[in-house]
Amino acid sequence: MKTLHWIVLLSAIVLFPTTLWAQTAVLIHGLQGKGMDWRMDGVTPGLQQAGWVDGGNFLMTPNGPWNMQRLNGHPEKVFYTVDLPARAPVMLQAQMLNAHLQRIYVERGEPLTLVGHSAGGLAARGWLVRFANVPVEALVTIASPHVGTPAADMACLANDTPMGLFASEMGFGKWMDDAEDLYRDMRIEEPGRFLYWLNHQPHPAIRYVSIMRDNQLNPDLFDFFVPIYSQNMNKVYALAGRSEVWPIDGSHFLGVKDGHALAAILARRPVYAQVTPVPPSPQ
Repeated sequence: MKTLHWIVLLSAIVLFPTTLWAQTAVLIHGLQGKGMDWRMDGVTPGLQQAGWVDGGNFLMTPNGPWNMQRLNGHPEKVFYTVDLPARAPVMLQAQMLNAHLQRIYVERGEPLTLVGHSAGGLAARGWLVRFANVPVEALVTIASPHVGTPAADMACLANDTPMGLFASEMGFGKWMDDAEDLYRDMRIEEPGRFLYWLNHQPHPAIRYVSIMRDNQLNPDLFDFFVPIYSQNMNKVYALAGRSEVWPIDGSHFLGVKDGHALAAILARRPVYAQVTPVPPSPQ
């Protein structure tokens, strides 16, 4: 079954290379990450094999977004990465993402596809519901905690208990304090919390794709940070039944298979992608 899954996925890339879904993709890193992670973890080579050109990494400077790389001409398919304050609250990241997306849109002049890993998927959704001032065709998220993660609840609890004092004495206190607001944003969804607000906001009518870690494909791999049910955008109240689901075996972190999956997703809507309505989380 696993072999068949990848044969179909790779066939989508080989047989339909000219049927494009989007021409400009923006890759958004997660907690403790940076834009270069997409390259270092082996994701971007899969895109480049499918004809995508690396447009470089956008950094935020006092003068605004800056990218040292310059493209020759106007390539047909380009991906960019961006650097966000990786431990900042979701909506602060979304605000900075807004500046990057405006700059990229000026350069490309065409609708964008957003790809967010982990907390980067939340930052992308935060941008969609609060800013969304440039055209977007699709949002793809990879292992994102759309309805929260117990790991964030545990991190917040640790900060308020002797565990937090122990972490501080061991030298980890600043790391936990820096990300405390982001952890609070990623806590399990319930009324009064950030994710409850985000998940009940109207979302634009674009394509949504959830890449989910599924250890049934490979029992030796498992996402210890975000439960699989939370990675499914169909679990979001405002998006129930609107997201395609792509199961990929792997840990929480990015990997080579994510690059091949993205290439297939961006090439065309595959026949084997599942659009499964899932009831929203109980409130």
